[in-house]
Amino acid sequence: MKILIVDDSLATLEIVRRGLEKFGYRKLLIQKADRARKALQIIGQWKPDIVLTDWNMPDMSGLQLLNAIMQRNLGMKVAMITTVDDEEQVQLALQAGAAFVLSKPFDDETLHQHILPLVQGAESSELLLDNVEVTIDGELALPKLNQLEKLIHKHISEDLTISTIKSQEFDETKVPCVMAIYEDPESQKVRAVGILDIYATCVMASSCKVIPIEEAQQAIHQHLVSQEILEAAKDALTYTAYAFLDKRTRRSLRVKTVKFVPATFSKLEQLFKTEVTRRLDFSCQREGMALGKILLVGL
Repeated sequence: MKILIVDDSLATLEIVRRGLEKFGYRKLLIQKADRARKALQIIGQWKPDIVLTDWNMPDMSGLQLLNAIMQRNLGMKVAMITTVDDEEQVQLALQAGAAFVLSKPFDDETLHQHILPLVQGAESSELLLDNVEVTIDGELALPKLNQLEKLIHKHISEDLTISTIKSQEFDETKVPCVMAIYEDPESQKVRAVGILDIYATCVMASSCKVIPIEEAQQAIHQHLVSQEILEAAKDALTYTAYAFLDKRTRRSLRVKTVKFVPATFSKLEQLFKTEVTRRLDFSCQREGMALGKILLVGL
């Protein structure tokens, strides 16, 4: 989740940044801008999910910035953190599309209460309407999501839900991650690759084994999964590998390896460019945990 903070006060930029970094729901990538026009440049290049802006700034106002973003129809959430507390002006910002107007001063808990619905809303916007079943090349050994979900509920947890999401693009939020390699058990030929973000790894692991919430949060915020989480995630993926059926050999695939990937490499980035007929993008989630994202690519 990417958040841009816009304020001409360097002190306020730091206060908001530090408050966001304490946010316990999901890892956040944060950038700052001390001018609205600089913010527009960052928005065009970085494409944040959420923009938090001050109202009174020297080059253009936060309201003008809000209007500029809305006119571009960029699909991102914009909110205002400001000393402006006049009710008419607040209503003007809300009518222009601001998700909320938070008055200064504020505490971290109040900031978190306002941010959480935006983070959850941004996640929900990734879901495809009606959970559309993507048409996959029939020669590939990739599962259908309804079959995968049945195996998940039977062998892992009935509380774990999966949903189709929009095709993911590679950016800095995709690493670190966990990579699963699926192979034909007889020929040992690699037939599919799975990419799980840290959240999906923790969701899958905690569905298969009791993982303390503190350990899952540590994995998310330190960008590092423990061997216990990695092994539990591998168990979960192994239970569902039966859904990866090779139609030519009538054999299910098996999980060959599950590895933690700390940094990007060219092959990883190429996987995210795979055409839609050779991939599945979906989310996994359990109550009280952040939504995880998974990419499956058939080879």
